[in-house]
Amino acid sequence: MRDEEELEVVYGQEHRSPAEAAAIAPINKDDEVREAVEYNKFKSNRLGIGSFILVAIIGISGYCIWKYSLGSPTNLSETKQGFKDLWKAAGNVTFDDFKDVLKDGLDGLDFGQFFNNDPSVGDNSTYDWKSEYIQPNNGGLHLTLYNALDDTWQQEFQDAVTDWRNSTALVLSTERVDVDHNCTRVDGVMVVCNANFGATGWVGINENELVDNVIYSSVAKMNEYYLRNAEYAHRRYTMCHEIGHGFGLPHTDENPYNKDLGNCLDYTITPANNLHPGEVNFEKLHKMYIMYNGRKLRRELEDGRVIETHVLYVDWELAEKDYYGNLEYWEN
Repeated sequence: MRDEEELEVVYGQEHRSPAEAAAIAPINKDDEVREAVEYNKFKSNRLGIGSFILVAIIGISGYCIWKYSLGSPTNLSETKQGFKDLWKAAGNVTFDDFKDVLKDGLDGLDFGQFFNNDPSVGDNSTYDWKSEYIQPNNGGLHLTLYNALDDTWQQEFQDAVTDWRNSTALVLSTERVDVDHNCTRVDGVMVVCNANFGATGWVGINENELVDNVIYSSVAKMNEYYLRNAEYAHRRYTMCHEIGHGFGLPHTDENPYNKDLGNCLDYTITPANNLHPGEVNFEKLHKMYIMYNGRKLRRELEDGRVIETHVLYVDWELAEKDYYGNLEYWEN
């Protein structure tokens, strides 16, 4: 017995009788259960906090990619193009590399096929620029176009701007800036640029930045992969077309194989027939920027049809009551 007692002392254990050990065992068990519960609570709280932080990081990262890497795309087509541009940039391929462009331009190709990937297809909506750039009683839309094109595009740009200045609803100024093949967006202006975007399926594209259906900035891009060695008519038509979208205009017709309408927002397989803006385009601009003291009221019917009403106000006190009384229907 003495040897057993000495052994217990060596291990620092207090000698207990079997009855005492049995009485203490449930207490120890309860302590273990409480400790396990507290640990699980702590683990659960830590997991919840970690999940919240992870979701926040993913959300912020996703927004930054959407805003800064993809160029704030507003539809699937723009998103796809943004990822293509991002992939190209990641591969250290610059947009000012014109070595792989089509040597014969668009010769022998069906020009009508290049409208298939146009993000504006099927959208006949008009979008006004931010109100601070619009003076209905002083010429309509006052807009600056940044000429970020290289020397090979100066003639097409000047010709297109001259044509659009024939509109009584546009007051356009141009500013020659550094050539920018990355087509960097600038608030409050339309940037016009050229770059080799590769075999995208589109010869030109316009990207309007919309906030609540109001244009805050615009970028008109000429794709040198197809246009670098193309004929003047293809280049001039594309320039006129994309600048027109930059004002907020839709297409006038989207069938390139029917009769040409004689304006550059009409799809065509013969660009020489549609080099300039037409009266239909100027009329739309007049409604958008000279009759700007009106608003557009839209409502969707049960069968899916959309009724759009253009309202021209003469009494703004009554107009304000009408506007706020129908706020859920107003576009902008």
